[in-house]
Amino acid sequence: MTLSIKKKIVLWYTLWIVLLVSLVIIFFFSGSSYLMERRSRSLLTEKVHDAADEIESDDGVIEIDDDVKAFDEGVYIAVYDESGTLIYGRSPSSVSLHPFTEGRIETVDSDYSSWYVYDVVSWLSEDTAVHIRGAMRVQDMSIFYSSLETYAFLLALFLAILSSFGGYIIVSRSFRPADDVIRTAGEIAESKDLSKRIGLGDGNGEIHQMAAAFDKMLLRLEEAFEKERQFSNDASHELRTPISVILAECGYARTHMDDCEKMRESINAIENQATRMSRLVSMLLSIARSDKGTLQPKLSDVDISELAQIVLETMEEKADEKGVKLVSEISEGIHAEADQDMMMAVIINLLANAINYNREGGMAVLDVHESGNDVMINVRDNGIGISENDIRRIWDRFFQADSSRNTGGAGLGLPIVQILVNAHGGSVSVESQEGEGSIFSVRIPKKR
Repeated sequence: MTLSIKKKIVLWYTLWIVLLVSLVIIFFFSGSSYLMERRSRSLLTEKVHDAADEIESDDGVIEIDDDVKAFDEGVYIAVYDESGTLIYGRSPSSVSLHPFTEGRIETVDSDYSSWYVYDVVSWLSEDTAVHIRGAMRVQDMSIFYSSLETYAFLLALFLAILSSFGGYIIVSRSFRPADDVIRTAGEIAESKDLSKRIGLGDGNGEIHQMAAAFDKMLLRLEEAFEKERQFSNDASHELRTPISVILAECGYARTHMDDCEKMRESINAIENQATRMSRLVSMLLSIARSDKGTLQPKLSDVDISELAQIVLETMEEKADEKGVKLVSEISEGIHAEADQDMMMAVIINLLANAINYNREGGMAVLDVHESGNDVMINVRDNGIGISENDIRRIWDRFFQADSSRNTGGAGLGLPIVQILVNAHGGSVSVESQEGEGSIFSVRIPKKR
């Protein structure tokens, strides 16, 4: 049977408390035994030496002071003359027959008890001496232990029950937020509603931190699913248009098989739409590779200046159609370790964006120069610019700032630029003011 975390914690907590109590009891018993034995031995020797100090001899007559007591604080005192005759005090019968052993505490066992025996010889004069014996019953610790065993067992049992009950209450209260997390997560899983949040609120505990992390993860998942759904819808829409045109042109051409001019127009229209589809599919493939982390540039030494000049010349016809003037501010001899096709796609997309979103008589400037260990590619225009609301979304796939303009694009140009630049370890940024134009800046390292 698998125990829950709460039950495991309570179980281990209870076992730990019982172990601590057991160790304390064992330490107490062993310490008490040692201290009692030490105290008994110390008291015995003290009483015997005190008695020796109170015995004197006057012309061979032994005089024992009244301060010497035959029994005091559990110690028997007996005084013997040199012949072994008891002259004062008393001694237990089981001890009296034990031979004298001066200066050493011995243990004497009898039928019913054990005794500590301590003997000293006190010389009262050159020819007079007495033997002083002290006897003290060994305190029977077994009786003491047996009286405490029941108490110790009951104490351990009480503490085990108390710790289990108290531990369960504490753990249950501590894990209450975790129960909320489990319940909310189950509701989200059943309803498939990623907009729900656990929402434990502020807190510094680990469970609150875990719930906050779950909420952030749910937010990211919701955004990811929403982007994927929007991406699928937009991709379908963008592909549906050229497919519809191609199908329509095929039907039109079929009805005008004998008119070469109309056939040529249909073929050109089909070719244009197929080219658009091919470009769109290529962009989608690059995006998919980027998302999977498999988009790797084929690095080589690329003359960025020459590449930019070629793109600029290629885009002149498109710019003339829009009435936009292209201006070159390209420094010569700018090289970088890059993928030539990718860098060409970056410059083409940025220039196309500057032309499409410009005004008639406007200007688009392509600037290429070095900046430390980086190559800078700037495209600026004096076109319509980008609003503050749209500037945060221009990197989103299929987003078009001015949907009313028929630019022929799919809203993938700038996201592709960002993906290709990031693949080179570079960065792209934009500065824009609505009605005055925009500046797109690309920075890539010369070498990777």
